[in-house]
Amino acid sequence: MQFLDALRGLAAMCVVVQHSLEQLSPLWARFFLERFRLGEFGVVVFFLCSGFIIPASLERQGSQAKFWIGRFFRLFPLYWTVLAAVLILHYAFDRYPLPPEYLEHPVRSTMVNLTMLQDFLSAPLALGQSWSLAYELVFYGLVSAMFVMGVHRRSFVWSAGAFLLTMVVGTRHLPTEALNFFSGRTAVALGLALVIAIPFVWYRTRDAGAQRWLGLALTVASIVLVLNRPETLSTSLFFFGTLFFGTSLFRWSAGDLSGRRLALLAGLGVAAILVMWTVGDVYWGLPFGVTTTSYRGAEIATYLAAFAVFFAALKWRQIRYPRFIIYLGTISYSLYLTHAIPIYAMTDVFGGNRVAKGILWIGSAILISACTYRLVEKPAIAAGRKLMARLPRPVAA
Repeated sequence: MQFLDALRGLAAMCVVVQHSLEQLSPLWARFFLERFRLGEFGVVVFFLCSGFIIPASLERQGSQAKFWIGRFFRLFPLYWTVLAAVLILHYAFDRYPLPPEYLEHPVRSTMVNLTMLQDFLSAPLALGQSWSLAYELVFYGLVSAMFVMGVHRRSFVWSAGAFLLTMVVGTRHLPTEALNFFSGRTAVALGLALVIAIPFVWYRTRDAGAQRWLGLALTVASIVLVLNRPETLSTSLFFFGTLFFGTSLFRWSAGDLSGRRLALLAGLGVAAILVMWTVGDVYWGLPFGVTTTSYRGAEIATYLAAFAVFFAALKWRQIRYPRFIIYLGTISYSLYLTHAIPIYAMTDVFGGNRVAKGILWIGSAILISACTYRLVEKPAIAAGRKLMARLPRPVAA
């Protein structure tokens, strides 16, 4: 699995580099909008990595409790630490910008941000990059529900279905905040989703005992959260298709999925990318005079490149990577969460020397991440493992 660490390190650095360079010059910001979305490339690679390893982790443990304990201690201690840090930087030192909407209701916004689901709860983000973590959490919920229903190994079906739905709805812009606007197509979509999901889950979990309610709750909650997304529905569907495509790649590497079916799934993914970014809506305004056409082209290139790089790394996974790249993968979660801190905390350092400033920001991001990994992430992961070890082993079926 060394290739996963290498990919995580690459993905995290792509996000760090884009966010650093676009703060240094509007020319870089325009380049990333109309040529190649380097940070978004990193996020898609992260999604593929999560899809590859998360379901396998749940299957290996065979325990919902152990899975969620592990995920909680892996994600939340560091996330809450960074959230506290940026709030201190903002309110005590005026060195970290928060959205105006956040400042209108700071207590409520902070409480929602503590859940990590703020991107699906119509709340402003204290950490702009945390939008992807909401997708990760919902994916965990879906995988857990599927595990209860015994359909978690059908990753090909779920990924193919998500890609097909991406193409179906990709030509229509649907209302984004479904929980706030119960009208028209949104109310119908929510009603149909619940009507379809509840009988299916109830039937599939008939032998699951008390876990039936867990599967039902997770499925319904996931549907409601996804319908309340800020992105277009086609974009959200594609992200979940990508996560399950990562799982399908794991099935293929383990010999459980044929190369022919994987090729078919990859073709659906490519088609979904082209439909989504050729005829779908661009859901936010484009600055710097960037045209919709060039933005669409950049998105297509970004997504295709992410899929190609992940597949190449998986195909030739026996390659030995430099230790520094592997280490960046080890601290990649810290890098992803903390890299904006030096950017905003040291905005004025070196004046107009952009090269020195960029080197300082990126170097400081790596140094801070190394510290947070050692002081927060690693102890939290160890604490989670100790708690998991106390739980009884799951009874074999």
